Amino acid sequence: MNLFQVFSNSSGLAGNNRRLRYCPHCGAPLRLNSLGRFERQKCERCDFINYLNPTPGITILIRSSDGEILIGKRSKTTRYGDKWCLPGGYIEYEESFIETAHREVFEETGLTIRIRGIVNVVSNHLDDLHHTIVIVLIGDAAGGHQAPGDDLTALQWIDRNQHEGIGYAFEADKRIIDCYFDGNMRILPIDDRIEKR
Repeated sequence: MNLFQVFSNSSGLAGNNRRLRYCPHCGAPLRLNSLGRFERQKCERCDFINYLNPTPGITILIRSSDGEILIGKRSKTTRYGDKWCLPGGYIEYEESFIETAHREVFEETGLTIRIRGIVNVVSNHLDDLHHTIVIVLIGDAAGGHQAPGDDLTALQWIDRNQHEGIGYAFEADKRIIDCYFDGNMRILPIDDRIEKR
């Protein structure tokens, strides 16, 4: 299986676009300190360090009983609008990645799911302002009423042939679906105690 785990559309040190001017803790100006090829902003008054960490998220392959995969069309007003993607989103503070998967799927598709496991983890350098690390899950539709929501305007179940003609918002989604339809995707189990809550 060809696993793809790093996707980059950003420039060299894109994090330079995410700098703060003042310390969010005490209001003092922040200074740059070098750490290898990276620069960190540090407050000389309270020692706060502005770490530029990737934003964690999830994406999920939702399977139908026929083996099709559910994708959604992004709203015109969103980044990468009018293109297709797998359901998913950012992990909220104090939320597990499994809880995020259930919440995001319900918000975006109206469906409930049964998560079967983890199939990949990918780094997405989407552009000069967005760097994410995404846990890719696989699960089965389990109920609910299918309807697009949140930032999706349409939903479509696709098979291998339909997949080839789709304009995806994210290269990672296309590669993940490629692996699924190739039939050799391995599944890492998740903690079943959390899934049964």
